[in-house]
Amino acid sequence: MGVGAIESVMIGVSRLDEALELFHALMQLQVDARFALSDSARAAWRLAADVRGEVVELSCAGYPAGRVRLVQYAPVPTRRVRVHHGPGPLDGATDVGPKAVDFYVPAPMQQWYDAIVARGYVPRSTPVTHEVGETKSEEFVFWGPDGVPLLLMVGHRHSAAEMRALPPGTNFGEVATISVVGADLARTRHYYERVLGLVPIVNTETAEEFRELANRLTGVPPETRTHWLLYAEPGEPGGKILVVVFTPSHGKRLEGRMRPGHLGFSLLTHLADDLDALHARLQAAGHGVFQPPVEIEWNGARRRVLLAHGPNEELFEFVERARP
Repeated sequence: MGVGAIESVMIGVSRLDEALELFHALMQLQVDARFALSDSARAAWRLAADVRGEVVELSCAGYPAGRVRLVQYAPVPTRRVRVHHGPGPLDGATDVGPKAVDFYVPAPMQQWYDAIVARGYVPRSTPVTHEVGETKSEEFVFWGPDGVPLLLMVGHRHSAAEMRALPPGTNFGEVATISVVGADLARTRHYYERVLGLVPIVNTETAEEFRELANRLTGVPPETRTHWLLYAEPGEPGGKILVVVFTPSHGKRLEGRMRPGHLGFSLLTHLADDLDALHARLQAAGHGVFQPPVEIEWNGARRRVLLAHGPNEELFEFVERARP
């Protein structure tokens, strides 16, 4: 249906210099562009007329999928998308909505854990090794700039559909996956598969022997069962979406949290072939549209965008591919 993998993940930050020390200096993501947010983009994102934004776009060695978009706003926002760390009140680990941004790193994991702690970031736990189906991972979550949850993982046993080999001279990959806590598995599957046309490459539950480890990693109660649903563009290992559904129950919905102008993981951008057709599918399926197709200025060029809500408090920006 013409919707690709995640082109970029947007993270609202209060201090670009601090965020770049992590994403550029340590993680070695290259800075591809730096520019001011245009008036037309601000309007499409429904930001107040007095809000200004500075945008930095980063990638893993220029790779087109799984890019990072940092935006520093003025005045500095007061609302964070998800609050898991710092002064309360805190959100629950099972609250429905955007959860974390994930990156592959090479073994050994301990060197990256030590590097993150040395920079003053707070991890949820020490590295955890667990298995989901045929996949074996070593992972830990930490709270990045402005508390955004970031996950680092070593793919001890990952398929080529899940993990791209790191380019020579780099230590961090592109955004491999983002995770979202889901509420309704059937509605989620319909949205990602029938409306967007993405393909599920993992659809399984954590085995009982690894449940405690997985729950320690995700911060949920020990008895919780976890279903993993991983979506990808066929042939593209980067920019995947992982929907995590917890049983016996999930928490509150993070309504209105994921949106431009907030601090943290605030927008998912995908390329799409035909915005008008996608707009019609979204409406027919009863999914909310945040901004119907509109043309905006972006870093000196024109692009046509559509912003739409997902079934689990996601907010997507679809950018129309250039037509031949």
